[in-house]
Amino acid sequence: MTEIIPVSTDRHLQTEVVHDWKSAAASWLDNFSSEDTRRAYRQAWSGFLDFAGTPPDKVSQDEVISYRRHLETSTSPKTGEPYTQATINLRLSALSSFFEWAKDRGLRPDNPTDGVKRKAVDPYGKATWLRSEDGEDLRLLEAIDDSPKGLRDRAIILLFLTLALRLHEVAGLTVGSLHRQGKKVFLTYTQKGGKTKSVKLPEATAEAIDAYLDTRGDLTDSSPLFTASEAGRIAARRLGHAGKEETPLTSRSIAALVKSYCNKVLGKGHGIHPHSLRHTAAMTAAKNGHSIMDVSDLLGHASLQVTTIYLHATGKATDKVAADLGRRYSKQIQSFKGE
Repeated sequence: MTEIIPVSTDRHLQTEVVHDWKSAAASWLDNFSSEDTRRAYRQAWSGFLDFAGTPPDKVSQDEVISYRRHLETSTSPKTGEPYTQATINLRLSALSSFFEWAKDRGLRPDNPTDGVKRKAVDPYGKATWLRSEDGEDLRLLEAIDDSPKGLRDRAIILLFLTLALRLHEVAGLTVGSLHRQGKKVFLTYTQKGGKTKSVKLPEATAEAIDAYLDTRGDLTDSSPLFTASEAGRIAARRLGHAGKEETPLTSRSIAALVKSYCNKVLGKGHGIHPHSLRHTAAMTAAKNGHSIMDVSDLLGHASLQVTTIYLHATGKATDKVAADLGRRYSKQIQSFKGE
């Protein structure tokens, strides 16, 4: 993280103030449970400090607006591409979050991001999905081999295709997220907004997860459901990260594996990412005759909660749709079992 610029010429006071801002920044980041969020917000805060060159207690609204314009007219040093509006909004959100945290701690009386406009982003404006009518989703599964890594990746992709999970929901799963009632396997996960949801896994998805877990050693409820492969652990050790046996698979790694398989099946430039698989589940379910209410329940969209109450919709809709989607992929699961 970029060093905080001193805010006073008095050496004792300077040290004390700098410590307060560093402490606030560290506590602010620690308050987020997601490592991906902490990483993204840390980068946003550091990037802003590098751009502004101003002590945090002296930052003005004009400087935040200038930073927004800088992002809108610059390219990412990592990708060489212009920053997307979603990335710009995320960085502004990070600044707003930090300054609100600092304000609550009495480090400054206001939040300089207040009133700084952000352009609305339509998450479905450039939506992508696999065309089930052309069998793209089936070909994606067929491209996965039966190695331990392949078994893991197949289970991950089926969670997207049958339950329409979000990326962070998959990355946050543990072995304890699964519970069994006879032959039925249920998955409990935390949705966007912190709501907990429990659904019955389609048979194809449950079998794929079990096949992968059979390749693992002793597991506890706290063990991450999906872990880095041996190659991934070796790469992590080379980068100086701890080489633990049970290294959770990150959201970034999951996105990378989805992209890799889609490159094989569709060629580069396909634009498919984990959210595309979630969208694929919704599109496939709709094409198979499921109602918009059922699909909304599958996706866990909060915007139709009141509507579902008035229509007396139940949580069984997710199980029904997921089971139907699972049947679509059951042949692939049977083939890798050698049946």
